[in-house]
Formats: sequence, C-alpha cells, structure tokens
Amino acid sequence: MHVTYSPEGIYLPDVDLWLDPRGSQPAAWLSHAHSDHARGSHGMAIGTPDTLEIYALRAGEAAVAQTRMHPLAYGESTLRHGARLTCLPAAHILGAAQLLVEHADQRLLYTGDIKLRAPLCGAETVVPPCHHLITECTFGLPIFHFLSREEAALRIQSFARQCLAEGDTPAFLGYALGRGQEIAHVLAQAAIPTRVHGAIARYFPWYQRAGYQFGDWQPYTSALSKQDAGSLPRALVAVPSFRGALQASAQRVRVAYVSGWASMDNARARTGAEELIPYSDHADFQELLDLVQRSAASRIDAVHGFTETFARILSQRGHDAHATTVFGERGADEETSD
Repeated sequence: MHVTYSPEGIYLPDVDLWLDPRGSQPAAWLSHAHSDHARGSHGMAIGTPDTLEIYALRAGEAAVAQTRMHPLAYGESTLRHGARLTCLPAAHILGAAQLLVEHADQRLLYTGDIKLRAPLCGAETVVPPCHHLITECTFGLPIFHFLSREEAALRIQSFARQCLAEGDTPAFLGYALGRGQEIAHVLAQAAIPTRVHGAIARYFPWYQRAGYQFGDWQPYTSALSKQDAGSLPRALVAVPSFRGALQASAQRVRVAYVSGWASMDNARARTGAEELIPYSDHADFQELLDLVQRSAASRIDAVHGFTETFARILSQRGHDAHATTVFGERGADEETSD
C-alpha cells in the first residue's frame, strides 16, 4: 500500500485519506483530539465519537460547520475505495485510536500517539498484526522507563496526602486534555478534594460519560490567594502554564511533575518540581519495541520524536525501519509534548 509523507501530513493515495493532516483536507483520519493531530476543517473527518466531539469543540462551530463527521467506535469498520478501515484503541487519551487499513491483501497500521501500558483513564491498546506499521516514537530512546498506572496512582495520592498533612498545597501540573483529567480522577479515587483549572475541567463531561468520576472538586482558574486560607485543604490540578502563578503565591505550594520527561536527569532543575513522577500517555522505549514485536510488521516508519535513533535501533535488530520528519518538531505545544 502506497504512503506519501509531506509537510501536509501522511497520505494514503490508494484510499484517498489523510492521517492526522496539518491542514484542511477532503478526508482525514483523526487519531485523537490533541490540537497537533486534530486541526483544520475537513470535508470528512473520521475518528472515535469522543475524538470528533472534542475536535469540534476545540476547533469551533464555524471551523467545522462544513465537515461531515464519520464516527467509528472501537472495533468498528467502514469501507472506503475498496479498503476496510478499522478503529482500534490506542490508550493515549480518551478516544485515542489506531487505524488499521486493509487493502489489496495488505494491512497498514497507523497508531497515532500510543502506549501499551493500561492508562489511568481510557481503553487499553489492542495491537493487530500488520505488514506496514506507522508509529510515533516520542520517547524512542533506551533511557525512558515509565511507571504503570497503579504505581503512578500511588505516587500521586501519596504526595497529595503528605503535603496536605503538613499544611501545604500539592499542585499537580497536567495538560488540559488527557493528563489533567487522569490526575484529578486518581485523586478522587483516594477521596482527596481538589481544585481544578478550568482548562482541564472543561473536558470532564466526556470523561464522566465514559465512567470516570472526579469526586469533591471545585473550579479553580486563578492564582492561589489569601481568601483560600482556612477553607478545606485541597490539592490543585492545573495546566503547566500555571507554574508561574504558583511560584508567585503566598501560600506554601509543592509541585509534582507527572510526565514522561520526569525521567530526565534535568527534570527537577527544569521544572522546579519537588516530586517527579515518570508516568506518560506515550509508550516508553520498551513499549515501543513490544509494539513492533506484536505487530510483526515487515516495515516500520517512525514519525515524531526520536525517529532517527529509534529507526536505527530497529534496523540494527534486523527490522526494515525508516525515520520520517512529517510532523517536524511539535514539543512547543505543551499539551502534546508530555
């Protein structure tokens, strides 16, 4: 099956379908609702119901007014130009999905952003066998090793309890869509009351519809202030850009950094965080190797992240692996850089 890579994105000419294109296209598969994957105004957008609804919310009604939404649930298939397109879970964020394309006896799997470990919120990944695998490798270096969801939940809850017991405010920084909801849900599971930044709470309805609860939480959109003194002690869940407001606060705030990048040697110096919790919504290095193994793909294309290094490692292990630069550098977008 032919695949082309360009600054506009990944295109399958046999099916006339773009995969997470950078701009507007006649037909696009949207692997998840982060803005570096779900953007533009398309003639038709295919994705899971959660992805398409959040994409429409974020893009705005005017931007998607002419877009025909084609939702696919996990395990559901549709036909397009003689090919069967099947939606499979990817465990990245709520609604994230892989696309399996079967055409002329060939099976191509596009993962989008993916992880194999079970997520704190979301469906577990299913890896089907394929001939051609296109996958991200955001953390495609051997130095990256992440916690399981159980270990991450324990670390988050333990830090919150310790801080609250000592009269301090535990502040967890998470991206507006994905990590923020996971942290808030984990705290709710431990009956720890929270204040949640509005950019994160905005997406609670989709997570609640999927069965995830957030317990005793209050909206919180401004810096900690004296008026909070004497109220019920609460943990804070905020977006990374809120860090400056925390540093300027008169209250005692202790920051936890929950991210794949927390495994880096310079993470504490770079973030000013007291607690480093290496949990990610992307696959770590071993997970990426396991993904390749499970897929049994005869060709692997690495997109986004440490593509050159990861492809070289795979090649040294006997795989037909290639690095692409179709997405360029996306780390400036805080919600997607993990």
